[in-house]
Amino acid sequence: MTAFTILTHQLGFAPPGRDAVFQDLNASYAIARHALVGRNGSGKSLLARVLAGELAPTHGHVIRHVPLAYLPQRWPASPGTVAAQLGVHDKLRALQHIEAGSVDPADFSVLDDDWDVRERLRRWLAAAGLADDIARPWTSLSGGERVRLRLTAMFEQADHFLVLDEPGNHLDRRGRHWLRERLAAHAGGYLLISHDRELLDDADSIDELGPHGLRRYGGGYAAYATQRQTDAEAAERQLEQAKREQKLLERRQQRDRERLEQRQQKANRERANTNLPTILLDRRKQRSEDTGARLHTAQRSQQDRQRERISQARARAEQHREQRFDLGELPATHASLQLEGAVPVHGHASPIDLYLAPGERLHLEGDNGSGKSSLLAAILGRLPLREGVIRRGERVLLIDQHYSLLRDDFSALDNLRALSPGHSPTRYREYLAGIGLRADRAELPAGLLSGGERVKLALLALDSAIEPYDLLLLDEPDSHLDLDSRLLLEQALATYRGSLVLVSHDAQLIAQAGITQRLHLHKPLAPVPWRG
Repeated sequence: MTAFTILTHQLGFAPPGRDAVFQDLNASYAIARHALVGRNGSGKSLLARVLAGELAPTHGHVIRHVPLAYLPQRWPASPGTVAAQLGVHDKLRALQHIEAGSVDPADFSVLDDDWDVRERLRRWLAAAGLADDIARPWTSLSGGERVRLRLTAMFEQADHFLVLDEPGNHLDRRGRHWLRERLAAHAGGYLLISHDRELLDDADSIDELGPHGLRRYGGGYAAYATQRQTDAEAAERQLEQAKREQKLLERRQQRDRERLEQRQQKANRERANTNLPTILLDRRKQRSEDTGARLHTAQRSQQDRQRERISQARARAEQHREQRFDLGELPATHASLQLEGAVPVHGHASPIDLYLAPGERLHLEGDNGSGKSSLLAAILGRLPLREGVIRRGERVLLIDQHYSLLRDDFSALDNLRALSPGHSPTRYREYLAGIGLRADRAELPAGLLSGGERVKLALLALDSAIEPYDLLLLDEPDSHLDLDSRLLLEQALATYRGSLVLVSHDAQLIAQAGITQRLHLHKPLAPVPWRG
């Protein structure tokens, strides 16, 4: 019999004063490798918090049979040491008191015979690639260092079921490989929220959270993608079938109306040529009118039901339909990128010499802290170089993982006006309608758009520019995207003809970008130590 670690019954969550994010979810998780996917905004992180006990559901309940450990996608920067953030600060202080000669029972109670707590923390620091400094402030760590340190501590809890929300977002390529190895070795099972296809490929099952609840797919990403394609084809067939049924219904109803009309005309002719009493003729006329009214009511009811079937079939088809964005018609630019003895202000300390011809694509790679983002900021002109020079075209567009080129308080329409000036108001509307932002949705603040819509809006700024951009800089643009939006970005880059510099740890995105050059940045061998 399968041992379930988590069971949910009729689970639902609705923020105060808002519609339910999800409802009536019934799921079970065994000690195995599970993954959870879904479009941005579908409620994956909320569901993870509910499953982990961090958030109470508004409906239903969760049964947990084993201890759980939870890694959130984001957590606020907070004061305190690394030891405090990992929950061992009080034990370390008690150990220090005892080693200094304390016989206070409170110190022994806090330590609780955990005599190797200091060595364990140092082991965690070493495994995360950090210096042996247990007093180091948590805020001095990078995002990748924080994630790796938290994960290191969690993986030591072999009997815990792990709920991990996008753990790979802040990890470099080597860190993601480490994560994959540790997940494979963890005996307690896990539920992983991720859009990293290499991590998803290792899953025993993948749950997809959508408007109609949870759908479970057996196997890893390859099996999920195959079944999803099958579902998409079935949804399109069901939509076409519903449309055919509607046409048949319309023709049948038209024939029924014509027959009734013919009978009524015949009855009218008979009434005109008969000597029957008026009361009898009026009764026949009333029956005919009643028949017509019943037919009208029945047909309207049939039409409403058929329209509802088409609406549901269209919604299912839209849910599975692949998004597309074509950058193949962009005008050519003759600008290039040249670096001569360039050294970024952070990370990589050796001079960089590089020439990127028009239309070439550079993959900028390196571990966290090697200076990739600093070099992009220097190319963009936002940061100075430590030494050297950069020559490039005048128009450069940066799309980063937060899509910060978009003003969240600006509407999609105003963002496009600012990034791609010179078009008529009607043309802006036409551009936005082409990516699905029609009418009032074009007036929504960009901060309320989905991940996929933000991708398309950023790419639209590139595509619609009257004066072409000379260079496109992509700084991990896929980090916070759902699977559909990642596939959309890959497809767009596959058709793009301009020059670009790409920072990414996603093998599929790199393969689709048509890379012609690679530049590997290195962390300094002797980094400047942190000083408190």
